[in-house]
Amino acid sequence: MSRKQAIIVVVMLVTAIAAVLLAGVEEGLTVSLLAIILTLGALSVLVLRVQHAILRELRRSSTVTKRADEKASRELSKVSSRQVKIEEKLAVMRTETKATNTKNETRIAKSASDVDRIRQLRVRLEEAERRILAGTEVSRLSMEDAAKKLTNQSTRESREVVLQVESLLQLFADGGSSRHAPMPPTGGYALDAQALLHLLHLIRTKRPRQILELGSGTSTIWMAYLCRELGIQLVSLDHLEGYAARTREGLQRHGLEDIVDLRVAPLQTYDLEGKTFEWYSSEAFADLDQIDFVIVDGPPESTGPRARFPAVPVLWDRLSDRASVVLDDTHRAGEVAILKSWRSQFADLVQEDEGLSRLGVLRKGTGT
Repeated sequence: MSRKQAIIVVVMLVTAIAAVLLAGVEEGLTVSLLAIILTLGALSVLVLRVQHAILRELRRSSTVTKRADEKASRELSKVSSRQVKIEEKLAVMRTETKATNTKNETRIAKSASDVDRIRQLRVRLEEAERRILAGTEVSRLSMEDAAKKLTNQSTRESREVVLQVESLLQLFADGGSSRHAPMPPTGGYALDAQALLHLLHLIRTKRPRQILELGSGTSTIWMAYLCRELGIQLVSLDHLEGYAARTREGLQRHGLEDIVDLRVAPLQTYDLEGKTFEWYSSEAFADLDQIDFVIVDGPPESTGPRARFPAVPVLWDRLSDRASVVLDDTHRAGEVAILKSWRSQFADLVQEDEGLSRLGVLRKGTGT
């Protein structure tokens, strides 16, 4: 109880007692009233003390509660601050986790892509391995075939060399002392030794009166010696002055320029079998008739396809009944086709002396 409250209680009790005394109440009643008043006063005092205690306790509780609230508020503030920090950390973690997940997804996608590429690469490698194995086998077989062909070719070439040497020996053994200069080389664009030996044998055997050579060169020199020996007229045509000049120089070197009638015959256009050909000018052989022997060694392939085909169709009416036509280079498919065309177009032509050289020999079947 506070001091102020005690004073109020005392004043009330004094006032009550004075009121009783002034009222003139009986003594017994007065005592009772006083007792009651005292009792009430005591109760009041007790109530006041209890109230004071309660109030004090309430103040203390309020203070404690306030302090607890403040403490709780501080703790709550700390918790809130921690929560903010935790949320910030969680946000950072979420961002980092999202970035990590994105990176992982990218890595996983890249890994999947790498796996696909590796799988495709493996398939390609397996396919390449199969191709390499197949190619190796093909190469092996090709090499074996090439080795066989090379062996066969070497054998054929060795045999060809032997044949050419044998032919040259026979050529030079026949009348070698009568030659005035070294003979021109055989082979290449010129007739090889085997074909040249075959050609001279045909001339010596058939004894033609007149020979027409289409394409001059090495063969012209060799034939000129034989024609001088046998008294045969030899006319040789060339489509270029440069070729004819080289042949002319060779003839002069050997002293044979009076034996060969060497003529330059520029190419002109002929229409045969519905096709156009470039062949020797007709003016170059307009004076020739009853030709017994034709050696077809020109024009060269460079002048056009089947360049030598016109020889027989153009000269047919100028050939004698006993004429022979000799085509060089029948080891080539084009010349073989020309021989077949001549035989199919002119039934009188008969092929002979096959397989002796690269010369294709045809004769008129009406001759002897």
